[in-house]
Amino acid sequence: MKIRWPVAAITLVVTLSVLFGGYMAYQWFQVEKPITETVQETPHVSLSKLSADPAHLELVLKTDEKFSVVHDYMPLRRQLHTVAGDRKLSIRLKDRPDSHLHKAWNEMVFGIKEGMALRRYQEIPKAVQKGTEGKKIEYEVSMDDSYVYIELHRGDRYLYRILPLHKPESEVKDNG
Repeated sequence: MKIRWPVAAITLVVTLSVLFGGYMAYQWFQVEKPITETVQETPHVSLSKLSADPAHLELVLKTDEKFSVVHDYMPLRRQLHTVAGDRKLSIRLKDRPDSHLHKAWNEMVFGIKEGMALRRYQEIPKAVQKGTEGKKIEYEVSMDDSYVYIELHRGDRYLYRILPLHKPESEVKDNG
């Protein structure tokens, strides 16, 4: 039996083209297009970057000063989880902080982390309020079953932090 190399090569190229084209079409119609449409329907946010592979979706969202973590991000996150299906979803918000917001965040982060570590969640809004006093910074704090949401606004500058409630424990525990 003699192998016809040109026919084998053409068959290989056509097969790979169909498989790769099918994968790309699936990726666009079943993943990227629904995510893009979902983000476009949400006010005050646009899609800056989308990376998709079979096990993971990574989104970078650009927000404006009217974006609200509580009113815009939380419903958007739920919709994106529905679209993502079984894939792990990572969402990163691009904010526009200034030095005043960074300084306020650095002052309040210890109280926030302590409240989360000790599961004294009522201390988190107190730490945020204390960190923003007298600085003309507006804030909003919210929480659901998985995350603590903190947003700071100062004029047209804003800073968002979304902190997971249930992180795997990495510190040394006292078992004695």
